[in-house]
Amino acid sequence: MKSMEEIYEELNAFIREGQWEKIESCLQTCMDEAREEEENGIYVAAGNELLSFYRQSGQYEKAFAVSEDILLLMEELNLEDTEHFALVLMSTGAAYEGAGQQREAERCYARAARILDGKKGMELLLAEALTSQGLLLLYQQEEKQAETFLNRARELFEQFEEKKEGEASAAEEERAAGGQASVYYLTALSGLGEAAWKQGNYAQALSCYEKAAEKSFSLSGASEGTRLFWKNCAAVCAALKDPEKEAHYLALMDGDPPLHAAATQSQTGSEGKVS
Repeated sequence: MKSMEEIYEELNAFIREGQWEKIESCLQTCMDEAREEEENGIYVAAGNELLSFYRQSGQYEKAFAVSEDILLLMEELNLEDTEHFALVLMSTGAAYEGAGQQREAERCYARAARILDGKKGMELLLAEALTSQGLLLLYQQEEKQAETFLNRARELFEQFEEKKEGEASAAEEERAAGGQASVYYLTALSGLGEAAWKQGNYAQALSCYEKAAEKSFSLSGASEGTRLFWKNCAAVCAALKDPEKEAHYLALMDGDPPLHAAATQSQTGSEGKVS
């Protein structure tokens, strides 16, 4: 039967050619063949891809059925304490989140985080799980608890950033994890900023939004995401009654003064800024 590399190549070809209708049947066929030949690794990997496909296409009941199937199989194989089990849990959590079932999603992310915690080489996936869990708690108005998970995620991302600067293996690790470290890092900072804002801790909120704006600007310049962070900075500065800094961030949103000033401003900080 096909290897997962061959399956991924076929899926990528369908995506390039816009043949979305062929993805489901391809993956179902691969799972059937894997079951017959007792290739459990391929069965689980193809199943997780099918789960993600159903989630992305809004077919949540099908997603939950596939998730239950492959999670039960992995439990029978005593694989419930592996990163592969955690990956399926994270895909399942995303499906529950898409379906609006936030409590179920949060439980999936929490279990995935428990599995990944302490596993060498799994720091990025752990940080992603913690970020997703923290955001769901934030949406449920549980700001203090959300901060706990988001701060842990932030620490992991920043440790990884430091490691990446000195080790080529760290860049390879990020590629293996899907290259999403920077996206999740920005998401964690944004969540921390929002949690601090809701609790009236404006200095902390500004620190998080400034750091997020600086990172976003370094990655994508004056993108829509960067401008949103500048807008949040301006709003916090208004709450801090600092009209000069508020005007600075509003000007950055309009492209005047020069955009590179964002990095300089974020480094100068403000009185009471938490680093």
